[in-house]
Amino acid sequence: MMQNNMQSMNQNQAACPPAQALSDQERALDLLCHEKATLSTLTTMVAEAANPALRQVLNDAYLQVGQDQYALFQQMQQKGWYEVKPAQDQDIQAACQKFQQMKCQLS
Repeated sequence: MMQNNMQSMNQNQAACPPAQALSDQERALDLLCHEKATLSTLTTMVAEAANPALRQVLNDAYLQVGQDQYALFQQMQQKGWYEVKPAQDQDIQAACQKFQQMKCQLS
């Protein structure tokens, strides 16, 4: 039985090629995804922190991660690894108006 398992493992290893190292682009995209997830988590943590000192520490961390994420995004964009379609002026204006309306409704 043990020998059959060993043979099966050897066959599986032969059928599956070894994992290849990630490219710089793949690593950068992975890091960017982690930065976005960290920002999302920190947003929740800041909103739920009751202790003012802890809230400040978390807010500072949020700002730093946001800056790091944006710097990475800019580098990826410069290398052509992350393409963003520019927004039309009318779309930007519509989004600003919608935000302003929401802000007024909440006031």
